[in-house]
Amino acid sequence: MTDFELKYPITVDGEEIRVLRMRRASVLDLELMGQEKGDLAKSVKLVSQVADLAPDVIRQMDAADFNNASDVVAGFLE
Repeated sequence: MTDFELKYPITVDGEEIRVLRMRRASVLDLELMGQEKGDLAKSVKLVSQVADLAPDVIRQMDAADFNNASDVVAGFLE
């Protein structure tokens, strides 16, 4: 597990999220990501899967935080 601290916290259902706890991606995560259309939708799906959050939660993230979280997830695939 990797903790990723958001520079710009988000609020979901009245609860502030400051940290995403992300696990390494599984083959199932990659399969689910592959079902999405478009590169951005695929990235949102993969980050949501490994952070165990709904894609709509990930869509609320600041773009800079999302890009950095995506880089962390990409590192899991090496």
